[in-house]
Amino acid sequence: MSDVYRSVSSRLRLLEKLELVIPGYRGYKEKELRREADRLIRSYLLSKLEPAYRDFKGAMKVVAATGDPSLAATYNEVQAVFDRVVSKLKTMSYGYTGFFDAVKIEEKELDKMLELDWSLASSVDKVVEKARAVAAAEPSKVSAALNDLRGELLAFEDLIVKRENAIKGIG
Repeated sequence: MSDVYRSVSSRLRLLEKLELVIPGYRGYKEKELRREADRLIRSYLLSKLEPAYRDFKGAMKVVAATGDPSLAATYNEVQAVFDRVVSKLKTMSYGYTGFFDAVKIEEKELDKMLELDWSLASSVDKVVEKARAVAAAEPSKVSAALNDLRGELLAFEDLIVKRENAIKGIG
């Protein structure tokens, strides 16, 4: 058993030495891991938002049935924010910079991005809850539910913008 352990340990040490010797390999590997982590985070957030968006779209029947033009306008505004948030989420930048990029992401910025990613992951549950509340609201309470959803969506969008700014090295 100890021979197997020594063999594996010596191979790991050799691999670690190779990573240190081969120029750019460590940075390349770290960038690939960040890209994969960002893809997973984005996929998770979208998997939570897309069913909530469908629930929200189902509430249009209730809004149309009221015949209230101001409620329909509010619904359309919230839908525009929802569409914008989903679009930004689908297209937001990965959490690394390229070799020739003018702005480099340092450890401090990566820590900030991780905090923002955690905030996005916890904030998406609030958006989902508010979208479901709109879908389940009685006609007299749809307006208040839409305003609550708009507030959560705008807060979520602010987190996306803060994350983009962290990647760009702004603010």
